[in-house]
Amino acid sequence: MDKITSSLYTINKVVFEGLRFNIPRYQRLYVWEDEQVETLFNDLHTACIVGKDMYYIGGVILVKNKWDSELFDLVDGQQRFTTLWLMAYELGDLLLDFRNKGKEQRIEFAIRPKVEKYFKELSSNLEFSTELNREFEDLVRIDLARRRLKELIQSKIKSEREKKYFADFIAEKLKFVVTIVPQKTDLNKLFETLNNRGEQLSQDEILKARILAGIQSRPTRWKYSGIWNTCNDTRNYLERALSYEIGSARSIADSYNQWSNVFDTKKIRSLFDKSNNLQSDLLSLEKILAKRKVEDIAEGEVKILAELHPNTTDDELQKVRSILTFPQLLLHTLRIFRYKRGLKDIQRINEKELLKIFDEYFLPKKLPTSQDEWGDFENDCKEFVELLFNIREIFDKYIIKWVEIGQNNEELMIKKVRKQNQKKGGRTYYLRREITEQFSGLTHLQGLLYHSQQNTTQYWLTPYLNWLLEHPSFEDAYDWLKKLDNILFCTNRDEELLTERTWECMTDYPKHPIDYSILVKELGTGFPHYWFYKIDFILWHEKEELRKTQWNSYKVTAKNSIEHIGPQNPRDKRDKVCVEQLDKIGNLVLVTRSINSEYGDQPYKVKRARFIDKKNKGSYDSLKSDLIYGNDTWNDGLAKKHQEKILEVLEKYFDKTKIED
Repeated sequence: MDKITSSLYTINKVVFEGLRFNIPRYQRLYVWEDEQVETLFNDLHTACIVGKDMYYIGGVILVKNKWDSELFDLVDGQQRFTTLWLMAYELGDLLLDFRNKGKEQRIEFAIRPKVEKYFKELSSNLEFSTELNREFEDLVRIDLARRRLKELIQSKIKSEREKKYFADFIAEKLKFVVTIVPQKTDLNKLFETLNNRGEQLSQDEILKARILAGIQSRPTRWKYSGIWNTCNDTRNYLERALSYEIGSARSIADSYNQWSNVFDTKKIRSLFDKSNNLQSDLLSLEKILAKRKVEDIAEGEVKILAELHPNTTDDELQKVRSILTFPQLLLHTLRIFRYKRGLKDIQRINEKELLKIFDEYFLPKKLPTSQDEWGDFENDCKEFVELLFNIREIFDKYIIKWVEIGQNNEELMIKKVRKQNQKKGGRTYYLRREITEQFSGLTHLQGLLYHSQQNTTQYWLTPYLNWLLEHPSFEDAYDWLKKLDNILFCTNRDEELLTERTWECMTDYPKHPIDYSILVKELGTGFPHYWFYKIDFILWHEKEELRKTQWNSYKVTAKNSIEHIGPQNPRDKRDKVCVEQLDKIGNLVLVTRSINSEYGDQPYKVKRARFIDKKNKGSYDSLKSDLIYGNDTWNDGLAKKHQEKILEVLEKYFDKTKIED
């Protein structure tokens, strides 16, 4: 074959054509982290639930293997393709034909015998050794990815029927482009081309152009373009993003009402008017498309920093980043926009389908033909951008952000905005961001929700942001979020999609009974991770009553692995201290993968000693772990008592946070 060919494939087509793949030695090891694995799984699972006709995952590039005519080397796309193959392993025999071609594996790993051995052991139902996992770097990420997929399938798919439906969806509806290049292709040049592919205009930039095109006046279009650019800057707080866009920190502070603690939108628009007057000519729509980047305005940044308050502290200059991407924020805004107009909800939040969703739920099917139609569309466009600004404002004020604390370390927190004056040739005002313990409860609760929900959706934010638009109060915000969390995730409504549940909660508290009966079941690693985060938050919330004031410094962090306190398969059979309670919540905690790997099959006393050593250094695996390791020994009886204590604390919390009739 001397030419390049491309075809659209499904998993079933791969099986039908008998394709087998090789990961060549020159390819990097499997490197996907949990977040990437979870994103692919969650996107696939969501597409399956909503009944999409197709789920496209991009393309793979193949070249015939020089030594085996039956093999194709995977040149590009091996991370995604390997993850799909790992998923097939965890779906059992449902995708067996994709896992293997006859007696051979569908994917080979060239000159990596340890990886080959690993999968042969899996095929023989042998569990991979934790010690080997730590020893062979070839296998570390592959093993962790497979285990995470196993946990996701156990927690998200409730029956064998659902599992088969999901497997059939993967086999039939998941599609990708397979490009086969000639064997004589210069792979060095191919890799160089792949690594230097130009960036296409992003979907949110195209959407910006379409929405601004609905505003007929060019000066007005400039004004709303500036507001859009400001909202798009997710690596700065709003006031600083505005300062970069306008060119003056003082002007931004002047437009901030210190009594209502909100920006005056009319004043903000007028600032963009003034900014427009400084332009030598009006921007064309083509120029409006250009995305404003912080690195492009370095001189402006210096000017803004020079205007900071003289009492500015280092923490005000900490780097921040949003928990949402800008396209995700746009989709939450669209949901609120439609709710306020009494329109039906969008089907899902999927930033990869941003344009498709706005085409269906916001943009007109055809360009307006009359002045009245243009006027209606223009009003829609203006109102949407203004709503986006208002949502971005409360988002920065009430929602956690990743804040850089020291080198290579980030922490979720809410920083307080404060308007402070300085006398300098007259009175001038500045907006400051300060670290405070005032919002620690709200931070912990949002951390629980953020880490336990899909990073690509965070549906709970839509009703919460909608409520905050009308009730801007930190005290009320904390109280309302406790109730919202209970309603969304602690009521037995698994049959309802999260979109439906959050839509129901947009302005009022629906009265559904709290149900945490799942916690008395015997699910082992199949327990939803949410409940471990929830238990830790409630323990923190009730720390005074539990006389655990030392928990004040506890921070919610990402955890992704369920650990058996009394080990499942200890090296010494005498260390199997839990049998009846082995897979019940009393014997389980949620920890990081590294801690799970470290504790592994160690006996209770060894785990306890390691936990206490970390605790003495100010680090907790979890608060639930702290209660457990307060015991000198561990057994079925103590695990049962611990579970009863947890249920007792939860009952008190739910009684405190219940919705009054």
